[in-house]
Amino acid sequence: MVSIFTRWIELLFPETCVVCGNTLRYSEKQLCTHCLSDIPQVYIHNKNHNPLETLLWGQIPFVSATSFMLYTKKNKYASILHSIKYKKNKDLGIFIGEMFGKELVKSGFLHNVDAIVPIPLHKKREQERGFNQSAVIAQGISNISQIPVIDTAVMRIRYTESQTKKNKEERLRNVANIFEVTNYHVIQNKNILLLDDVITTGATCISCAETILEQGFIGTLRIASVALAT
Repeated sequence: MVSIFTRWIELLFPETCVVCGNTLRYSEKQLCTHCLSDIPQVYIHNKNHNPLETLLWGQIPFVSATSFMLYTKKNKYASILHSIKYKKNKDLGIFIGEMFGKELVKSGFLHNVDAIVPIPLHKKREQERGFNQSAVIAQGISNISQIPVIDTAVMRIRYTESQTKKNKEERLRNVANIFEVTNYHVIQNKNILLLDDVITTGATCISCAETILEQGFIGTLRIASVALAT
């Protein structure tokens, strides 16, 4: 039961929607009902040769790939990822992860997945942001699916520049050989879901997947991202 003190705090410092900025109602969390229902979800979890699979096809061996929503910098929903990554909104990351998790469970996409492996950040960047946004989103998916998150298997061993203003070739060079499998026992023979927050060219995800697959330790590989840039 909500205390009177909590109600007063909510009146004095009301929470606002991270997308439109409107004050949230008591039953709303992170996003208002309108923005929540209007998220540009793609529903490609069961579609073969979907846009993400097409992007990654021929570069790494994977079983399937999917995303939760479309992403463009000019779209107002870019504020979701911006708030998670740069405003340290960990609760929003878990919330979006849980939404994504419900879709993945419902579609059967996670069938036979043993572990969720979030793309690691370099320690320096993780310290700057306070947490790894992919790991937080993975925790949200885990809350729904009960599939464990393993974030100790792979390490990002080189600090790199932001990918934001780089073209495809520059992105590939920027993330070449930046990962290392440091604890193979925790993913050995497991069917894993490799999770990224945003996939644009797929360069970072491909680099991480290649590092894991080169070790030959896992069973099957699935790939997912919260957002697919268009």
